[in-house]
Amino acid sequence: MHTHLRGRATASGLAAAVGLATLVVAGSTAPAAAHGNAAPVVLKSFTTVSAEQQMAVLGNRFLFAAAAETGGVEPYISDGTAAGTRLLADVVPGAGSSSPTEFTTVANRVYFTATTPATGRELWVTDGTTAGTTLVEDVFPGAGSGLPNGLVPLGDRLLLSVDDGTHGAELWTSKGTAATTSLVEDLTVGPDDTPITDLTAASGVAYFRAFFAGVGSEIVRTDGTDGGTQVIDVTPGPVSSSPQDITHLSGSTVVFSADGPGSGRELWRSNGTPAGTQLIEDAVPGGNDSAISGLARVGDAVFYRGTHPTQGQELFATRGTAATTGIVKDLALGASSNPADIVESGGRAYFTADVPGAGREVHVSDGTVAGTARVEDVRPGPGDGVEGRLVRHGRGVAFGGNDGVSGTEPWLSNGSAAGTDRVRDVVPANQGEARAVLSVGPRVVFHTLLEGQPTLLAVDAQRWFSVDSATPKIIRKATLRVGKKVVVVPGAWEVGSTLKVRWLRNGKPIAGATRKAYRLTKADLGKKIRVRVTGTAPGHNPVARTSAPTGKVRKA
Repeated sequence: MHTHLRGRATASGLAAAVGLATLVVAGSTAPAAAHGNAAPVVLKSFTTVSAEQQMAVLGNRFLFAAAAETGGVEPYISDGTAAGTRLLADVVPGAGSSSPTEFTTVANRVYFTATTPATGRELWVTDGTTAGTTLVEDVFPGAGSGLPNGLVPLGDRLLLSVDDGTHGAELWTSKGTAATTSLVEDLTVGPDDTPITDLTAASGVAYFRAFFAGVGSEIVRTDGTDGGTQVIDVTPGPVSSSPQDITHLSGSTVVFSADGPGSGRELWRSNGTPAGTQLIEDAVPGGNDSAISGLARVGDAVFYRGTHPTQGQELFATRGTAATTGIVKDLALGASSNPADIVESGGRAYFTADVPGAGREVHVSDGTVAGTARVEDVRPGPGDGVEGRLVRHGRGVAFGGNDGVSGTEPWLSNGSAAGTDRVRDVVPANQGEARAVLSVGPRVVFHTLLEGQPTLLAVDAQRWFSVDSATPKIIRKATLRVGKKVVVVPGAWEVGSTLKVRWLRNGKPIAGATRKAYRLTKADLGKKIRVRVTGTAPGHNPVARTSAPTGKVRKA
């Protein structure tokens, strides 16, 4: 593990750089790309918090299910601060629970399912206010439950599976009101259900897996209108192809794994038509499976975990054709690295892999052999350094990391070894159980246990990766007159950061004025002067700070 700077590492002296347009803050220690200038904030401790269930982002806030004090499990909302974390609505007042799940954002509202004694389990919607949290419709009237599930956004509306008590569980659509909530199509006519799973949106249409008598479990495309649904029988007849991991590739095309006739479980693509639904590659020829799983879109490709006759379980990628499909890199020669939890961040694929002798660690890939590597050995040796899933944030990821000394604590990474570090040893004595759960605005939210209570923490990851900075000052040895010289003192910036200077006249940049010292000219007469210093460092977000203005420049 690398040794990173903890807290501020700054230097105020720039004597060696006087007169240069680009300044380097002196110091004997190389800059760390992750540092301790953003401590985690405790949002709230709960008796129960459903951190592993789906949360949803609404602007710079997020919704989740939790119970605190004497209340039941209800929807909560947070802006990433302790003061801004509160009960959104007591759907079942008192100690009862509405047990909300499947929080799903569509435009500027969040849908979820919840249970009340009067309506059973039905669809709800919120705009983030208590008054704006309402039942959409009691689809299955009375105390019976419509059991909505599989919520997915499609443009400005929601697609879901729900049972109205007459048609069985079928495909429905909603825009958040009873008047805009309706059955899309009774795919299995009558009261019997059409089992629907894997609902996935793809540029104005959606795909899902459904079972039909005499057809089996196959892939279905819909535009969300009555008559706009197409069943594609990958394996003709009653035998099921059982499509899984339906993932948007581009346009209205998706890729997925399926049991094709004579090919076993392999990678397929579909544009929603029978002719456009094809086997991409029979990677393991014959009836044997390629054991494909964990599909995730990254840029213009889909990465996944798969096998090949000469390799174990490794990282693969496809752009939808046999020629663009194959192994990215064999990380565990003669064995399997079992890549998992693939997420896209900054145009690259982050994932965890278990390499023999190194344990499960964070890796990153740009789709090439050279660009695929372990980011950091969080826990040196064969132990696993990553616990839980990776959460995308900015151009990097957050995760629960275990270095073998501090327990599982909040970690952040920007894809470089220097930029991968523990945020804080929140629970000392190797007792930490932190897991990354969500990215919202500049923050990453973690779930952990504090004094035995489920607790949510937030870390300002944007600040974490920003250069430590100071407000520059302008000094002068004489009255502020044309022909005289002014000099910037940048203040204490992070050790190793590179500083660039730009002088300003009445707030506008002065052409060519980029050195530490600036001689006032006739053009400055009657104007106020400022100076802006911008600091950069590898792996950091750049920071610009501007001085206070001088008085007006006088005549020589």
